[in-house]
Amino acid sequence: MFFDRVNPKISVCLIVKNEEKMLPDCLKSVQSYVEEIIVVDTGSQDRTKEIAKSFGCKIFDFTWNRNFAEARNFSLSKATSEFILVLDADERLINPEELKIAIRSSQPDTGGWFVEIHSESGINQNTPDNYKNSLVRLFINHPNVKYQGRIHEQIVESILKNGYKLENTNIRIRHLGYKNTEVDLRNKQLRNLELLNEAILENPTDGYSLFQRAKTYLAINDLQNAEKDIQSSLINIVDGNVVMPQALNYGAIIAFRNGDFRKAIERALKSLEIIPEQTFANFVLGEVYFSMNNFTQAINYYSRMLIEMSKNNFVAKLSGDYYLPPEQLEYKIGRCYLGLNDTEKAKEHFSFGNQMNEYDINCLVGLANIYYIKGNFNTALNYLNKAKSINPLKEIDNFIVQVETAAKKSVESNNNTNFNNISKPFLFLSLSMIVKNEEKMLEGCLESVKGVADEIIIVDTGSTDNTLQIAKNYGAKIIHYRWNNDFAAARNESLRNCTGEWILYLDADERLDEYSRGKILELLKSADVNTAGFMVTIESDHIQLDGSIELHRGGYPRIFRNLGYPTIKFEGRVHEQITPSIFALGKSIAFSDLKIIHLGYNQSKEVMQEKIKRNYQLLIAHVQEEPLNGYAWYQLGQTLAQMMLFKEAEDAIRFSIQTGKLSDSVYASAASTLAQLVGNQRKYDEALYWAEKSIEKAPNQVYAMNLKAYSLLHLGKYKEAEQVFIEVLARLQKMNGIPQSGFDIQIPENVVLVGLNKAREKAAIQVN
Repeated sequence: MFFDRVNPKISVCLIVKNEEKMLPDCLKSVQSYVEEIIVVDTGSQDRTKEIAKSFGCKIFDFTWNRNFAEARNFSLSKATSEFILVLDADERLINPEELKIAIRSSQPDTGGWFVEIHSESGINQNTPDNYKNSLVRLFINHPNVKYQGRIHEQIVESILKNGYKLENTNIRIRHLGYKNTEVDLRNKQLRNLELLNEAILENPTDGYSLFQRAKTYLAINDLQNAEKDIQSSLINIVDGNVVMPQALNYGAIIAFRNGDFRKAIERALKSLEIIPEQTFANFVLGEVYFSMNNFTQAINYYSRMLIEMSKNNFVAKLSGDYYLPPEQLEYKIGRCYLGLNDTEKAKEHFSFGNQMNEYDINCLVGLANIYYIKGNFNTALNYLNKAKSINPLKEIDNFIVQVETAAKKSVESNNNTNFNNISKPFLFLSLSMIVKNEEKMLEGCLESVKGVADEIIIVDTGSTDNTLQIAKNYGAKIIHYRWNNDFAAARNESLRNCTGEWILYLDADERLDEYSRGKILELLKSADVNTAGFMVTIESDHIQLDGSIELHRGGYPRIFRNLGYPTIKFEGRVHEQITPSIFALGKSIAFSDLKIIHLGYNQSKEVMQEKIKRNYQLLIAHVQEEPLNGYAWYQLGQTLAQMMLFKEAEDAIRFSIQTGKLSDSVYASAASTLAQLVGNQRKYDEALYWAEKSIEKAPNQVYAMNLKAYSLLHLGKYKEAEQVFIEVLARLQKMNGIPQSGFDIQIPENVVLVGLNKAREKAAIQVN
């Protein structure tokens, strides 16, 4: 067939239904550049047809039969021009002048042209993500060139089968289909799922449809089915198919969302092997490593993405590439440098992003955070107020209040004269507590700090026993407080009344050990000015519901400077933390060799069950209030594990890690818990992975080392297991009891010896 490429005529073909909002702008973008517009309506009940008529379109009705390819092909059959451009109502042609330029400059045997599709994703986002891919949307009007596929229909194969070639172009289309409401998007995904189910029922080994269904499951957050389908698609997609790297990238996202970081990394790296000059896999790797708190690797992959975006690689776009505005990447890199405590580098990248786009809120808030850390509160407020003028988010308002409070405290501090300071009674260390009916435990706690604390502030939440009299015997100041199911609120009530330069907080079932009694004041008096808190090892026997005992050691900032409430405050309904407010001030927390003995978990099964039940209820309320609070999800996971709800515990722990907001010690505990949970399911590869991640964060611990050794044993790596068991024994024998990164669980020596002997026996058999 002959096609006039010198004076090409083009038909635009659309299939539509109830598109009165989207259709006008679509038609405006092409109206003056084509010879005719074919609109096939599949059952509109709004003004869609009326709008199409007003633009002079040729309108045809088509009875919807749940098959996009057939509807598309019906529209093609009505086109009279030699070339066809296919659009959807939610698309706009950005540079329509390129249409005929592409055709005129093409070779005689070219039958189809790739068009770059820019899709914005995200709902009500200030800086939406962008996804780029290249699809054949412009092609010859040939009777044998037809679409295939019930949904996510394709035409490339048909063009190639008829002996024609494909060419790249500069044509660009903007796709708005992912900027609908959440309800509309979900309904669209559910409709797509129905059609994909039908397509896969017809052809169960169609790798492309399986991949598309995996994407759909991912979109509706059905991660279990998404993983199942992506595995099947990767098996059935033929090597060399352009869909493979895209499937690997989405497979990496699915694994990432499932908390399987190792699999996410493997899939993304495999995608990079196929197409090295892409952005998508680099972005996924950056996100994964950031969530793992491996900020150096995250910076590496974010930087690679920045480089690859500038290349605009066609092969990458063909497979479906991911695009972020450069200022957003600069923000992500700056965020990583903050994680590395390199504020100068972080400032450099936030500034780059701000120069690229002065209205980027993330970079503005990033810069505000830098100046806040440096104590330059006026500059911080300038950046925050500018961010607020762009989008008045609640989070920005909260940050502004925090900076204003710090600025006010700084002014008050500078205005205080030496005379005023001297005239006040000097208190160095305050003991802060909350109690209720603790007559059995309180005396032992207060005796352990006698002669160490200058004042004792006790918030009582409703004691009816002898607790208050015991407190008075030790000269405590007692504040009566109405309990409201919020530990942080009660702790903060105590902070309001503390007047010492430093604050130590304890519970009635805790004791400062003898060594720490003699060391604590010396440590605090020699503290660096930038040190706002000290990690203290909490050592406690945990009686499990099955009657067994575990010795846990964890590092927590139990001593901190009294910087004044609310500049410094606790957060969290249960398992409350002081760390976030310390870090928000740009201050550091140092390790110490101080120790607190905790007796609260060495109680009867009945008492523990009640405590677990109480914690569960408070944690459920906490995650409902703060659904992205990683620490709350971590604690919920631990509580669910204590309740023997292991699947629910695993899901909660995985999500806590995915938030990317856990401290090293909490991450170590979360990772080791996951290693234990998946190991119990005989998923030893994954157990090994999480044990090693735990060790990365708490290198000197024995608990995760023991989990690693047993994982290697079950994987048949007997010599490796033997060496790790020997290392665990060596660490146990040191018995220093102070975890370097704030987390450990004591392992009975006989448990290690059983594993060691088994590894040696298996290794000997393996050799013979």
